Amino acid sequence: MRKTIPLILFVLLLGCTRLEQAAAVPVSTPQPSPAPETPAPAPAENLPTVTFVPLSEPTLAPSFTPTLSIEQFTPTPVPLAPSPTSRWRRTWTPSPTPTITLTPTLDVTTRIQLRIVSPGPLSKVISPIQFVAHVNPDYTGLTRVELIGEDGRELYRKVFRTYSNVGYITRVDEKVTFELKGAAEMARLQISTYDPKGNMLAYNSVRLMLFSAGENQFTPPYPAQDRVGLRLKREAEITGGTLNLQGEINPINDTPLIIELFDEQGRIVGSRLLQLAPADGKFQIFTASIPYQVTERTPVRLVLRQSDDRISGLAYLYSLPIFLSP
Repeated sequence: MRKTIPLILFVLLLGCTRLEQAAAVPVSTPQPSPAPETPAPAPAENLPTVTFVPLSEPTLAPSFTPTLSIEQFTPTPVPLAPSPTSRWRRTWTPSPTPTITLTPTLDVTTRIQLRIVSPGPLSKVISPIQFVAHVNPDYTGLTRVELIGEDGRELYRKVFRTYSNVGYITRVDEKVTFELKGAAEMARLQISTYDPKGNMLAYNSVRLMLFSAGENQFTPPYPAQDRVGLRLKREAEITGGTLNLQGEINPINDTPLIIELFDEQGRIVGSRLLQLAPADGKFQIFTASIPYQVTERTPVRLVLRQSDDRISGLAYLYSLPIFLSP
């Protein structure tokens, strides 16, 4: 019995020790897994070296060097004409080479010397007349605007200067006043320009009906083109003593066409008179040979003009600078 009690105590003590050890084991509570860390970049010295290679340089060297013999690729000449035995043989006849003659074209719209925009022909007007005209830059200078009555008396006159502006026309806008003796009469409204030596460069006019009272009745203006078109370039060189002129004209009336050559001093070195067909509002083709006399290369002005068939004076004048040589 005494031996049994110590054995029991020993067993009880051994069981308590194991329970304490079991209680000391911690119980793990589930925790969320931490986010993976971003790996640190490699040191700069470990990055690859980038080199830009131009397209004209190969990145890889060929493992062999090809050789090319030019003689191997020499083409065999082929005859231009098929052989006589070919069934496709044709006879080739060369066409004659055309003869090209450069003739200046007519230009009556892009370089209008003087254009009367308003009033139109045979407009019925009272004082003052709102007169509008366009002057080409090549024909600016001393400019005159005049109103001439049917008996030739001057009803209005104004002289002023117009200046060249390359690429732009000069617009003349003038109020033309007049006084009449009677109720109405025919008149000619005209504009002209002159060079510094007093030579006329261009002239244009329009015939009007003047009234002492009433209302204006305007008609459309003449077409926006010159009445003369020449197959002759500006500042052309003429030699041989004769100017052979070709062109077209829309006559302003039935009076003859006067062609003259003036030098810089105003002297006539050549002239010709042409009788045209009756004016019908259409262009007429004309040719003329104008003999001239000069002793050296001379700058002249070719002038074509018509007179008024009702009121004394000019009706229209066209000019072109050229050079004459013996």
